[in-house]
Amino acid sequence: MRAWTIFKMGLVGALTLTMTFHWKVEEAKAEPVAIVATDSKAAPAENIFYAERIPDGHWEPTGTHRITFYCPCRRCNGKNAGRTASGAEMTVGRTVAASPKEFPFGAKLLINGEIYTVEDRGVGVGHIDILVNSHHEALDKGVKRLEVFRWTE
Repeated sequence: MRAWTIFKMGLVGALTLTMTFHWKVEEAKAEPVAIVATDSKAAPAENIFYAERIPDGHWEPTGTHRITFYCPCRRCNGKNAGRTASGAEMTVGRTVAASPKEFPFGAKLLINGEIYTVEDRGVGVGHIDILVNSHHEALDKGVKRLEVFRWTE
């Protein structure tokens, strides 16, 4: 019960932050942007952030899904080791696999307070596979049932 409460509090916090930021930007009558850190190894004096446009829309609940984890290895990803079905580069913290019957490539999903992009296939309806760094980590994380939200414009 405690884990579920913490999850709900985190989700509400993430959604509140998103809505508050979006509201403040609209209030200023500016184009909505989010400040996103880059992966560069910039010196502290350099600007390591860039603005990414937030599209108009909202998070729409899609129900509870079975969440599993996979890595770029051959055991998890078969003959396409290291590549996604969409052709995008596999990126931990961004890439997820989902059924084409549920989500198209590029769909943004909010899972457990984290935002992911559908870039891979290989799972059925009601199942989402999240990319992690290693096979050991994928096995450690196990299987979960979590509420999933989709960004809709």
